[in-house]
Amino acid sequence: MTPATAIREELADASTRRERGRHGRWIAEHRPFLIALALGAVVRVVVSLAFTPALMVSDGPRYLSFLDTFEPAQDRVVGYSLLLLYPLSLITESLLAVTVTQHLLGLATAVLLYVLLRRWGVAPFLATLATLPVLFDGMTLLLEHSMLSDTLFVLVVTAGIVVLGWRRRPTLPLALAAGLLLGTSVTVRQVGLPLVLAGVAFCVVAGRGWRVRLAPAAVFALAFMVPVGAYATWYHHEHGIYGLSEIGGQAAYMRTTSFVDCSGLSVPNYQRVLCPPEPRGQREDPTFYGWDDAGTAAHLTSPPGTTSAEAMRAFADEAMRDQPVDYALVVLRDFALNFDLWRGDRFEFDTSHKWRFNLYVDREPDSWTRPAFEAHGGEQLSTHQPYATALAVYSWVGYIPGPVLLGCLVLGLMGGFGWGRARGSEVRAMCLLLIASGVILLLVPAVTTQFVWRYQLPGLALLPAGAALAFSALRGGGVAGTVATPSTD
Repeated sequence: MTPATAIREELADASTRRERGRHGRWIAEHRPFLIALALGAVVRVVVSLAFTPALMVSDGPRYLSFLDTFEPAQDRVVGYSLLLLYPLSLITESLLAVTVTQHLLGLATAVLLYVLLRRWGVAPFLATLATLPVLFDGMTLLLEHSMLSDTLFVLVVTAGIVVLGWRRRPTLPLALAAGLLLGTSVTVRQVGLPLVLAGVAFCVVAGRGWRVRLAPAAVFALAFMVPVGAYATWYHHEHGIYGLSEIGGQAAYMRTTSFVDCSGLSVPNYQRVLCPPEPRGQREDPTFYGWDDAGTAAHLTSPPGTTSAEAMRAFADEAMRDQPVDYALVVLRDFALNFDLWRGDRFEFDTSHKWRFNLYVDREPDSWTRPAFEAHGGEQLSTHQPYATALAVYSWVGYIPGPVLLGCLVLGLMGGFGWGRARGSEVRAMCLLLIASGVILLLVPAVTTQFVWRYQLPGLALLPAGAALAFSALRGGGVAGTVATPSTD
């Protein structure tokens, strides 16, 4: 061997050792999250083995019906069907492909949150801790395995927040991309519409100087409206009006069924049928009156020139004007239910059983689910042991208790508003974006329709992340740049 060859080999060996060292340090740094991510993947494999091909929950058949009509629905936005179900249907008719994809989307959401928190200076273990609800929450796993829009919605919202907060002060390209993503989330679940306020507020608070503040805010708002406007135009083409759906009146009516007192309500006689017959405190779940009760909304006969949706909206508006305090108290009550100690039924709500795996163990198809399965893949739901029983038990304990989630909210607010050491932190705007987005997505259902445990899902992703960032700031950390230093311009 010549001296030159020996030198080359020695340099190559040194380069290999350095590369192995860097790889080893990367593994060591991120080991907590990599372990959690691997375990999260294992749990999702168990879910896929336990219930095949998918759980048909709640509105699942309605989302699948889009594949037969390819039209925007009047009772919900169908971005989930358009963006996920339809592309997958071009590849395979198996609903298993949908659930596998959604499990991967759930893991991707955890990765996005972890990357965001590390980029903003949160320690690896704390960042990992914040992703555990996304990785292991029982209801999250159930919704990933169902034909429902929640998993895609949370991913798109998370991606939009990550893009918007990728730099300490948002740039125009990032504001544009984030606006498109968060606007797209509105076509998946209409509850995302107020997120435009959170995004604009972040651009204004995070920037320095009015030009740097207002330009990204304007770009974000305009980009946000692009997918929303495109969907509304499509809806107009199919149904003759500009809008995302026509569920608003029915949803508002359902909201009033918890508190309305018709004895003093001034409404036309034909709207009186909308009054729940039971006294307050003994009423059914709002969904019952809006969808299932043959004696209320289904029995409404509107005069010529007035649609049922318009009549229900008028009834709801009058009830809210007549009883503003009762309405406000019901909204606060339902918002507070997100922080209940256990996921059970309170007040008139009775759907908590839908979000636990034990309901689906050896469940027979019914007249609602059987046709949807037959039309899309043909394979009916089947249960496999011992996985299904293990998940049924897991459903009762595998979730973040409400008081812990409330603690995340309080901690996030402390960090965002500059409590203690967080006062001079550079991460306050990002912290407020996470917390404000989570609160918006928990509060809007309480304001517009009703409480459902399923609607808690975005809060499970965003509030712990905001709390982790706030905790880091309160300890004097949270300086952007642990993973890669965001630009300060």
